[in-house]
This record gives sequence, C-alpha cells and structure tokens, in this order.
Amino acid sequence: MKPIESGELLLHVGVHKTGTTALQAALADARADLPRYDVAYPGSGTFQHGAILAGAGRSYGWKRDAKDVPRKQWDTLVAQSRGRSIISSEFFDDLEPDVARRMVEDLGIERVRVVVTLRAIGNILPSAWQQRLKAGYTGGYNAFLKQIFAAELNSKARHFWYRHDQVAQIQRWADIVGPDRVDAVVIPDGDRTAIFTAFEGLLGLPPGFLAQRQVHIQNRSMTAPEAEFVRRINKAVADDLSWDDYQRVVRRTLILTMVEQRTPARDEPRILTPDWAADAAQERGREFAAGVAASGVSVIGDPQALATRPKAGKNVKSTGLPMDAALAAAVALINRQTRSDAPQPMSRRAALRMALRRR
Repeated sequence: MKPIESGELLLHVGVHKTGTTALQAALADARADLPRYDVAYPGSGTFQHGAILAGAGRSYGWKRDAKDVPRKQWDTLVAQSRGRSIISSEFFDDLEPDVARRMVEDLGIERVRVVVTLRAIGNILPSAWQQRLKAGYTGGYNAFLKQIFAAELNSKARHFWYRHDQVAQIQRWADIVGPDRVDAVVIPDGDRTAIFTAFEGLLGLPPGFLAQRQVHIQNRSMTAPEAEFVRRINKAVADDLSWDDYQRVVRRTLILTMVEQRTPARDEPRILTPDWAADAAQERGREFAAGVAASGVSVIGDPQALATRPKAGKNVKSTGLPMDAALAAAVALINRQTRSDAPQPMSRRAALRMALRRR
C-alpha cells in the first residue's frame, strides 16, 4: 500500500453504508493532530457533505422544498485542500461522470488519487433501507428488496444500483484519473478496524492512529420494532413536514435518541434478509468480486469478501415497541417541545459518551 505523496489529495468515494461515517468522525477528531504527519482534513466540522453538494451543483432535502448550498463552500474546501490532504463523502458515489470530472479538475486532476470503499452488497441492503427510513421512506424492507431486484427497475432502484454497482463505480473514477490512481478498499463483514487500517496506510499515519478513535461515534442498525415504528411515523407525518422540520424533529431528535441512547435486548428481533434476496445478493456479489479483481485498480483486502451471503431469515411482523425505546423517543420530543431555549439534539459523540457512562 503506497501512501499519497507530498501535495497529493486523497479523494474518498465513501460508497453509502461502507463505514464512511465512522472514518469521517475519526478524521475530524484527529484534525488537530494530522498536520504532524503532513495531512489535512479540510473544514471545521465532522463532515464535508455541504461543500460536495455545492461543488456538484446539487440541492438537499425533499424535492418539494429542496435547498441549494452556496458555491463558496466548495471553493473554500478546494482552497483548503491545496496541500497533502483528504476529502471524504458519500455524495461522491452517485455523481454523473461529467460532474465528477469537473470537480476533480477543480482540485487538480494530476494530484488526485481516488479511493473507493466497498462492502458486500448483501450486508448493505438492510442498512440502505434503514437510511431511507431516516429520510421519510414509508415502504417495508421486503417491498424495498423487491424494487432492488426487480426485472424492470424503477427510478429509485436504478439510483441504488448506480451507487452500488461496485465495478461500474470503480470504472467511472478510473476513467477520470486512470486505474493506476484508484484504490479499492474491501471492508470484510464484522471487521470494524479494516477501514481505519487502510486509510492509515494510504495517508502514511501510524498504526492505530485512526482506529483508536472509532469509539467516538455510534451508528448501530435499528432493530425490527424500531424500524417499523419509524416507518409508521413517516406514514403519519412525513407528508405534512418540511425537510428541515423532519430532520430536526424526527431524524435528529426522535430517531437519534431512540436508537443511539439504548442498547436493545438480545432477544429483540433484528432485521433479516429473506432467503430469495440473500441468494440474489450473493450472486450479484460474486459478479462484483470478479469484476473488482479484474479491474486493474489497486485492491486493498480480499475481493471475495464482496460475495459474502448476508444473514437470512423470515421477518416477523412487529406489533409493539419496547418500553425503553418508546420512553426514549417520548422524552426527546417532550424535552424539545418544553425547553424554552430550543436546544439542538445531542450529538452522536455526546450520546455515545452518555451511554458509556451508564454502562
């Protein structure tokens, strides 16, 4: 694994649900220490998403009330990235080729090295569905899977595969910077340190430099009852809220508090992928594994891990929400409603620290 050289920029295409959030949190936490190793993580917050949207000329939110991001956010990020640095975002994974090329040219195409993080598609499926739930989606998991694997894809399914066709994803970036300047990092199932280890190598950081910071963020999956609760909330209120109100009240207050300030009981039902979809995902994963291995880019990890079959089983319809989950959600909403200073919801980092203190 060859680290980026002086003056180069590592552009991380953090394909959705491949551990990108945890990596970004670690980079942000290490921001003050990175210059000792001639590395910069531009910006001042945890994420660089706003600047990426600005550079791509994209709005955010639901179509009915979408908002633009000022172009100056991208220009500022470009200016701050002139030295040896890293930019990381999930929003790189669905850029049109001409947009991606323009953004790379803004950064200096001759100095950009691209790294794409990949994970077995079968393990991405339940996480991708939950991510949609957190954006107001009202369909069940089985309905989502039927869309994804349908013979005739609808627009949402086509968008999913534009992001998650791993061979096509790598090829798009190789066409821009050349295959010799693209790395594919395969994240094996259950290995929470693999992404940190890979980026420590790519950035020339000491072993454990990023991995030791992974405790600063928690992003666990919802259980089946939690997911069903959120789905029903969406059906009841999403059409009547603006995107900003939904983000503030439902996503960042209700969901964040319910999910990240409790530890589910061991017997609380988890979300399972039905056998037919697990088989389909494994078959697609085998195709991706072969394609990535033959792509001509540098591969960090074992491509065969992309063919892992997900845990499968039949989902039992949830009819109730555990009391502690309901209590956490209710308390969060009451606190938001009654506090006169309208405080912002607890950050993921603060929520995790509180959870650790309670153990």
